[in-house]
Amino acid sequence: MEFRRLGRSGLQVSQITYGNLLYPNDNVPQESVVASIRAARDVGVTTFDTADVYGPFRSERALGTALAGEPREDLVLCTKVCFPTGQGPNGWGLSRKHIIESVDGSLRRLRVDHIDVYTAHRYDHTTPLDETMLAFADLVRAGKVLYMGLSEWPVARIEEAVAYGKEYGVSVVCHMPRYSMLWRVPENEVIPACERLGLSQVPYFALEQGVLTGKYEPRGELPAGTRAASPMGGRASLMQHWLTPETLGRVAMLRPLADEAGLTMGQLALAWLLRNPNTASVIIGSSSPDQVTENAKAVGVTLDDDLVARIDEALAPVVVRDDPGQPS
Repeated sequence: MEFRRLGRSGLQVSQITYGNLLYPNDNVPQESVVASIRAARDVGVTTFDTADVYGPFRSERALGTALAGEPREDLVLCTKVCFPTGQGPNGWGLSRKHIIESVDGSLRRLRVDHIDVYTAHRYDHTTPLDETMLAFADLVRAGKVLYMGLSEWPVARIEEAVAYGKEYGVSVVCHMPRYSMLWRVPENEVIPACERLGLSQVPYFALEQGVLTGKYEPRGELPAGTRAASPMGGRASLMQHWLTPETLGRVAMLRPLADEAGLTMGQLALAWLLRNPNTASVIIGSSSPDQVTENAKAVGVTLDDDLVARIDEALAPVVVRDDPGQPS
């Protein structure tokens, strides 16, 4: 495993982050979840990401169970707050009330006394940003949180958050975007702004729910047991945009390029993201420990410029570069 600093902070994260995301009604057995987390530790992963809303709550509990007994200084634990975890009007968002009440639940489920990176899961248009940032700063002063992250925030709000962070004494160190070979929207504004502001990217959906592993044939049936074929938790709905003959045909063109580089297609996709110096770590999930072991081998891989150019040429017609639903 290799490590990079998160933003301009002194915090070092493993280049692979294990993302423990369980969808609502997900029936993945607890022992399988724990085995994948343990596999991540076995290959040197120190950085783990989850959220209170995942499960809901089950993902944090599973992570706390799997990592119990690990030396705390060996781990970087990241979780998130914003999405609804309660029924009332204060059970969601980035109000002071929801943040302060949510952090204690996350700490309890994770079985730790502090969170390394506490991430605002989305921007909350209903709460003044200074209220949100002051609440995070108070958690830092209380020793419950060390650093702050943002996920899928518009550029103007990222800039404001960093400014408030400097004023209030909370370090905003990273942004977590959807980012992959197929989804390159962050390259337009978010990545340049974060480079200027000193924030790292920690991308999720790096393999686009398995599409970039090449497991889906352009004109074949969806393989049984895959995310695309599963009705559980809305997984398939996240992938519909890619499950077309054109896109899957273009993805299939990457297979000889991966073979040439001596990589699996999943490793190629992860190495492509890690090639960006603004990417500190890439979030991966898994349905088995073997997937974790294989994907971690993307660390340390160098893709030459010619290979990257051929990847771009193969995918160009199906790459998404502009998201019409991007918030402002």
